Amino acid sequence: MTGELSLVVTAYNEEQHLPRALASAAGLATEALVVIDPRTSDRSRELATAAGARVLEHRFASCGAQCAWGVAAARHDWVLVLDADERLDGLLRASLAAAVAAPRHPAYAFRRANWAFGRRLRFGDWGRDRVVRLFDRRRAAIEGGMHWRVATASIGLLSGVLGHDSLRDLASYLPRLHAYAAADAAELRTAGRRAGALTASSRALWRFVRAALLRGGALDGGAGLIVAGLAAWGTFVKWSLVWEAQQRRSEGS
Repeated sequence: MTGELSLVVTAYNEEQHLPRALASAAGLATEALVVIDPRTSDRSRELATAAGARVLEHRFASCGAQCAWGVAAARHDWVLVLDADERLDGLLRASLAAAVAAPRHPAYAFRRANWAFGRRLRFGDWGRDRVVRLFDRRRAAIEGGMHWRVATASIGLLSGVLGHDSLRDLASYLPRLHAYAAADAAELRTAGRRAGALTASSRALWRFVRAALLRGGALDGGAGLIVAGLAAWGTFVKWSLVWEAQQRRSEGS
């Protein structure tokens, strides 16, 4: 590969998955940079250093802000951004190498295979997932907070699959779900969105029906139904928080 590539991985207490993410890109990137939230209390720092990565600390504000900070700190303009619980397969490695060596687009997308409770989800909200993670930072930029995206002029599509251990167990997933819901609610409030008495319930019901039935999540069995239910719960919490903030403002006025 003639082009130089920086791998940027964000991590917070990810000792279980971080080594596998770094190993999946070993030899592909000429630099591996791991951005660690300083609140990390496990062996993520040590494992990243042992894998040859450059480790920097940055206080987490949002997923987008964390990734953007890491991209700015990278040594090369072409960057590959991964979460610590993601990994490249062999075909994707080859596609990435070819794209960086002779780029035709400023950014590239590829398929992501999401796993929940040890099962790959092929239907529902997570079944047909594509993400943009390879880009030239001179011609593309990260936008957004918790749900970030890459803004650029054109996006190519690569072969291969990015594996993603989305949901290992409920104990580790629920705090993350609630954090996302709270961040989304804050963005909705900032945008002036409001919620009536039935908003949270009706939107949550629609989210479950869409994921489990219209998008076929039930075909993934129990894992698919649980994931659809969790998405509905996150939606319920998000809009309930919007409603609660309105009530507090009304009581204070």
